[in-house]
Amino acid sequence: MDNLLKYRRMALKMAEIVDLGDYEGYAAKIPGFAGLMAVGASKREAVSELASALDDWMSLALKRGLGLPALNAPKTSRSRVLVSA
Repeated sequence: MDNLLKYRRMALKMAEIVDLGDYEGYAAKIPGFAGLMAVGASKREAVSELASALDDWMSLALKRGLGLPALNAPKTSRSRVLVSA
């Protein structure tokens, strides 16, 4: 379990947050995590939503045996790694 929590923390540190403009809020995503994105009225809310979505994303990827993206690989050569629960 410690490995997954550490992985989650590291992934969230890579989050990219975008201001959507006047009163539209913020969007957050993590590069290399296909289809994972969250929005919120504030940066904090967007990251909180992203953290929740990341938990579900990781759970589904592991249940399907897909592994998780390597966090330290360059974007062009990202690979999948298996993280033990």
